[in-house]
Amino acid sequence: MARPVKLLNRRYLTLFLINLIVSISFSMVGTTMSVYVSRSGAAASVVGTVVGMLSIASLCMRPFTGILSDRLERKWLLIISLTLIAAAVLGCSLTTAVPALILFRVLHGIGFSCATTVTLVLAGESIPENRMTQGMAWFALGQTIATAVAPSVGLWCGNRFGFAVAFRAAAGFLLIAVLLAFFLVEASGNAKGKMKKSLKFADFFAVQALPFCLLSAIAAGATGLENGFIALFGEKVGLGNVGWYFTIAAVALLLARLFGGRLTDRHERVMIPGGFLMMTAAFLALGLLTGSAQAGMLAAVFGLASAFKSAGLGIVQPALQAACLRAVPEDRKGSASSTYYLGTDLGQALAPMLGGAVMDRAGMAPMFTIYSAVLLAGFGICMFYWGRKGQEVKA
Repeated sequence: MARPVKLLNRRYLTLFLINLIVSISFSMVGTTMSVYVSRSGAAASVVGTVVGMLSIASLCMRPFTGILSDRLERKWLLIISLTLIAAAVLGCSLTTAVPALILFRVLHGIGFSCATTVTLVLAGESIPENRMTQGMAWFALGQTIATAVAPSVGLWCGNRFGFAVAFRAAAGFLLIAVLLAFFLVEASGNAKGKMKKSLKFADFFAVQALPFCLLSAIAAGATGLENGFIALFGEKVGLGNVGWYFTIAAVALLLARLFGGRLTDRHERVMIPGGFLMMTAAFLALGLLTGSAQAGMLAAVFGLASAFKSAGLGIVQPALQAACLRAVPEDRKGSASSTYYLGTDLGQALAPMLGGAVMDRAGMAPMFTIYSAVLLAGFGICMFYWGRKGQEVKA
């Protein structure tokens, strides 16, 4: 498939809309699922199991999605995965039986893992080579918009009309995405749709993408800790409800993705390490906070940490996606995409678990301080990787 000259072309805009719809449905269901299961009379442990099964299924499926994307027709793979998500979400609206809900959440996770892997590859093919990071940054705006709007829409719809209706609305959105994929997405990948009989371990992972997988895990871990503990930390230091922290984060992330991508395309070797350094500074600042500080100082540090962390993430994530796809040949882009997302899944899953263990032993502030060292290690990896890359180019 020939690359377009303009960034805002039909292929790119179609995939942007599909990604936006998938993100909206994901946020609507993810926010309301716990309430839906809880109101059916399930225990808290059961609620957690139902909610968490999607992530577990997605993580287990991730290595296989790259193989499927590289060896099958991507358009039909996208259509099938979107249809599977829509069916799973609709299924959740039809029952409150826990075994059935677990099954539908597993199907949702399988479809979501496949859809996100394929969509990233297709998006990469629709972006001009010299604007890859900017294109990925703008592409991710769909997730930013969905995160800001969809949870409130899902909760409003659930409380007004019932959560089963909210799920059906999310499934309806997904059917629109299926139609867009069917009529507007062009064929890509293995048009014959024939799988090779032999499979090797290397087929499951793109070796060239492993550095980006590691960096993705480090960046995603910061978000996992932030989402899991920042509200509790705000209460602990005396700030009360810190919902405004996430408002600042959303604005900073939006601005970074709008304007940072073009700069990163031109100055990749500076911007990517700089993004990790910004996140390091944010977590180090949080780690130095104590409840004895003045309220104004606490609020200022919280606000600056939110802005720095989110701006750094907005620079790093699309840049890593672009670099990951550039690092592999055409027939391995699906494996590269799944390898990248595997790092994201691991970071978001493991960081809160390990962070909770550290918090139990040392406290919440030291947890942020320790993870600032992990982010600093990410900065060091970037300096080594892009420094060596620069030397190779000169040679």
